[in-house]
Amino acid sequence: MQIDRDVRPEHFAQLEGLLYGINYEVWIGLYGPLDAQISLEQALKEVVSQDAVVGGSELAARGVVRSQIMEMLLYPGDPGCGPIDLEAKRAEIITLTRRILSDAHLDEAQEVTSFWFAKGHPAYPVFWDFAYDIHAQGKRWILLGSSSD
Repeated sequence: MQIDRDVRPEHFAQLEGLLYGINYEVWIGLYGPLDAQISLEQALKEVVSQDAVVGGSELAARGVVRSQIMEMLLYPGDPGCGPIDLEAKRAEIITLTRRILSDAHLDEAQEVTSFWFAKGHPAYPVFWDFAYDIHAQGKRWILLGSSSD
């Protein structure tokens, strides 16, 4: 994916840099606050991709979301691909991930929906990916992440 200008907070790039590895790259995106009254698909079309089509969705518990994201970001890979020196960076990865989850208002969420893209994914997921629609404070945040080679 080619990004001309990265307007995300610095800790997003820091996390991605820590997770960079052998045939392995991580991307994290957070969009919001957005209008909670429009459909998820319309929100995605406005801020992620005009081609976005939601393939399916289900409600998710905040604790499950947090655990799933941590598990994916701490994916060790295998000898041919994966982050470099993951264990040495583990504490910093966890700290930055918590900060991003705070930016996404996960702990304050009244509702979280896990979803997947049938079309229009902004990245090229290979090893794992996640997509969450987080509703808090009368707004929505869309948190996306993926890893590729």
